[in-house]
Amino acid sequence: MMMEKLSTVLIENQGRYEKGLLLPQIPPIKSVRVVSQSSLNIKAKKKVAVSVEIIMNRGFNEILNAYDQFFENYSDPEGAHQVRVRIRKFRAMLAFFMPLFKAENYLVQQDTLRKMGQQFAEVRQLDVLLEGISEIEKDSAMAISAFGQIKDYLLGKRKTALTLLLASLKTDAFALDLLDIWVWRLNDPWEAGSPDLQLSVKDYTATHIDNWLKKIKKGMKNMDLKDQQAIHRVRIKSKKLRYVIEQLSSILNKEICKSMDAFEKMQDDLGYFHDVFANQQLLEQLVSESDDCQLHYQSGIIIGWQMMAGNRKIRKFIK
Repeated sequence: MMMEKLSTVLIENQGRYEKGLLLPQIPPIKSVRVVSQSSLNIKAKKKVAVSVEIIMNRGFNEILNAYDQFFENYSDPEGAHQVRVRIRKFRAMLAFFMPLFKAENYLVQQDTLRKMGQQFAEVRQLDVLLEGISEIEKDSAMAISAFGQIKDYLLGKRKTALTLLLASLKTDAFALDLLDIWVWRLNDPWEAGSPDLQLSVKDYTATHIDNWLKKIKKGMKNMDLKDQQAIHRVRIKSKKLRYVIEQLSSILNKEICKSMDAFEKMQDDLGYFHDVFANQQLLEQLVSESDDCQLHYQSGIIIGWQMMAGNRKIRKFIK
């Protein structure tokens, strides 16, 4: 299924890729599917490594499926978004279970996954900016045509960015990186001396979620409205914790699971605040390439409107 849909961009490498997947005993592509949370079969009393292998298998399959869906309709903004989300979820779970892995090899995998996600970053950032303009049009009294020129300009930039992304993916580097990660997962990634390997997944999770919660609360307590990077770090940590809670909900107590709603809301608000700054930097960079006064004017409206909305969202976290 996946290779059939990728044939237009990877046709010359299809046979080599498929053989490569079979070599380390990866299931045939047609059998790969997203595994639902209910089918993970994580047992609270099982050793943590057993559960992590199940989680890693699911995460790997989700990346494959998102990649497949992206090529089904790569003009759809949700396609690039989902590839990045699935990679981030996989990275979050690896980070949560980091004490179990051999440190050097773990860092290599995280760096590889980070670079894989970055390939989609420019397209996604332009999509976020375009979505933000649509929100302004919907929530303000301004005419729909007020941002027509800047939207056309950004859509042109997205087309260029997408062309570059597809050219990069034609090299098969993304697929080969996935293969390397699967091989790492098969070849005993565990740190033999880690005492955490002796724990049940429930005991490990309880201890480490508590540690993550303490760090997030400390970060929020010391958060400075003027320190955008500090706000971003809290946002990333809370997002990772949200992903962890989602995937381990079957072995967590109800109180922690209920906290997921709060983390989702906090992540959304902090994420919007971060996007305001990212959008500002991107807009300023893009319009600096043009002498068109209308583009500069429309960009100023967008930046000002989003900054005002972002400040309202962030003030609730600042004491």
